[in-house]
Amino acid sequence: MSAWAGSNSAGSGPAKQSATDVESYFKINDVKNVVSMAVNAVAADKPDDFKGGLCTAIQNSGDLSSSGKKNKPSKADAESAKAYLTKHNAEGILADALQRLATAMPPNPLVALQQFIKDATPKPAAPPAAKKAPEPKPAAAAPAPAPTPAAEPAKPAPAPAPAAEAAKPAAAPVKKDEGPPAGVDAKKWKAAVKEGGKKGVELAGCADMGGLEFFTTSIDAADGDLVLLKASMDAANKEIDPMDEEAKGGSGMVGKMLLSSGDKQLALCCYVPEANKAKLNASDWMKAVLKEVGGDFLEGDGLNAKGVSIGDGENKFPLKDKDTCQAASVNFLKGLGLFPQADEEEDDWVPPDDIEW
Repeated sequence: MSAWAGSNSAGSGPAKQSATDVESYFKINDVKNVVSMAVNAVAADKPDDFKGGLCTAIQNSGDLSSSGKKNKPSKADAESAKAYLTKHNAEGILADALQRLATAMPPNPLVALQQFIKDATPKPAAPPAAKKAPEPKPAAAAPAPAPTPAAEPAKPAPAPAPAAEAAKPAAAPVKKDEGPPAGVDAKKWKAAVKEGGKKGVELAGCADMGGLEFFTTSIDAADGDLVLLKASMDAANKEIDPMDEEAKGGSGMVGKMLLSSGDKQLALCCYVPEANKAKLNASDWMKAVLKEVGGDFLEGDGLNAKGVSIGDGENKFPLKDKDTCQAASVNFLKGLGLFPQADEEEDDWVPPDDIEW
């Protein structure tokens, strides 16, 4: 019998997602079977790092399925496995990771699932402290009428219940968009955030399929405004909310340079994930790109940087600068070995048209 009871199947996706689509997606990609085998493997090996062990088991799921039948575990082994999974909150981690998978439905589910498991933040189980309530019953059993009124006031004692309820929102803060800063058009802000969130999902999917860690792409809705472009970047990097009807963001693990041209200027914003800061410095990336168009470096550090290239209406145009910066960014990444060379074109995979590497 599987150590994972199967309670975290496709049905645990968000309520607004089509159950039929999720079920088909999980079935086609054999998600339930792979997870079940992986959980059984870690329950048997009991690694100290549960998440890391589970990701490794999912990565090696092909080996697990071809390893043949194993001996049926003894009752003691089963109890030990159950205790290990409970200790590491396996059910909570899987519920969170599979819910994210059901929301995003990325093209490479097993790669994405490993990332979702690493990022999983399951809610801690609420402490069962409600069983003390039956104690007032002896007072109610007293036949004398006088004690009964005294027992009634005692009922407000279950005041801990509201306290526990009050703790609920604090335990799971829902981070919502703060809205535009003062002086920024709300409609434009909303459009920039929406495009950034959509672009984030696309970039995460491309990274899963193509294995690239750095991209260069444009955001039309920002219209050359650096504040709006930064809002798009934040939306692209934002963690996917499984309760949203449409997946948005989710590309925080992908390095990216966003370009947006307007009538007067080209705005540039780049981001490097903490995990890849040894491979690429955001400020160096920005300066190298701006150099090609004589742009201005505004601010930056190893992880984030901003810049602009202002047009003059005669010889310097933001739209043209955008194309130049696009090519400059790709060449810079190639020079650092962070962009695939021509000999890697054997791969059949082709990125979507709107992703400008």
